[in-house]
Amino acid sequence: MNKAKYVSVLTLTTLCISTALAGCGGSSGTTAASQSQAASEAAAESVSAAETSASSPEATSAASGEAELNEIIGADKAEEEIVTGDILTNIPYLEDGNEAHTLDLFGTQESTEPMPGVIEVHGGGYIGGSKEINTEHAAYYRDNGFVVAAPEYSHVGNGISFKDVVQELFASFHFVADHAEEYHFDLDRMFISGDSAGGYYILLCSAIQQSPELQEYFEVEALPFEFKAIIATCPGTDVIALRDSLGAEGPSGHIANTIGEEILNDDELMSHLDLYSIIDPETYPYVYIVTTPDDTTTGAETLQFEEYLTEKGIAHELHSYESQGSRMKHVFNIINMEYPESEQANADIIAFMNQKLQ
Repeated sequence: MNKAKYVSVLTLTTLCISTALAGCGGSSGTTAASQSQAASEAAAESVSAAETSASSPEATSAASGEAELNEIIGADKAEEEIVTGDILTNIPYLEDGNEAHTLDLFGTQESTEPMPGVIEVHGGGYIGGSKEINTEHAAYYRDNGFVVAAPEYSHVGNGISFKDVVQELFASFHFVADHAEEYHFDLDRMFISGDSAGGYYILLCSAIQQSPELQEYFEVEALPFEFKAIIATCPGTDVIALRDSLGAEGPSGHIANTIGEEILNDDELMSHLDLYSIIDPETYPYVYIVTTPDDTTTGAETLQFEEYLTEKGIAHELHSYESQGSRMKHVFNIINMEYPESEQANADIIAFMNQKLQ
């Protein structure tokens, strides 16, 4: 519990004291003073209990894991980044007033004809992140001739399941399809791009798009268009492995513990989330993967998935960027776009996409 919550506890208790005294009427000053002293002692005990709880090993571990995760996903970038130009923000893709059900649009106002499009799905370890982290990268697509939709979605845990997120993402995809003419998306020239957990989600949604059985399970409708390719940067590919981190410390433990045992030990759900068993090699789209040897977060998962794609004969290519002096890390080309290695990686992505459009 943070200091703001300590203040809230104390303020609430003090308010109760004042209210009680105001209603005492003919109570003597001695009685009022006794009540005040007792209430103050109770407030102090409440604050002390809150402090003890906040300083417990479990709370300290969770706070540490959250801080490490935020650094990995570049959470600060959401507040620091300032991008100008053709941007529409927080457009609802579901009319329910939920901020998690909005998206940002890039390049859609200045376009006068159908343009190739990108749907950009941010990462965040399944339990965090925001579309604003990817604003600069989405604008990069825009500045290279694409219209872009960047959806927000809910974080898993606290009553939200992976199934809910899939439904939200498909709702955002359908919004793009339904408003393609208005926002100048050419549905015959669409790509889907994502990093980290967003990379996992776009790989998962692409599998669902190809499978009526998966569409029925996740309760979504197939899109009226296909993606020409999947652009996955440092993607997570094995959510089942998170079971091994339940009860652990660090970022992976924080992710697993936030998601919770009920979700991670749901065998039916996990079987429908397992990329290695649900992908149809005959229909799966082309996969373009970006990684770096310095990715200690999902690097091993990414390489394992690339081996799977090779084994199954699924068309793909892997681009791994070694450090040329920069502090390379997870999703480097999203959160550190100024690095020379990032500039090269992102230029290579654009070149690939333009080649796919020919």
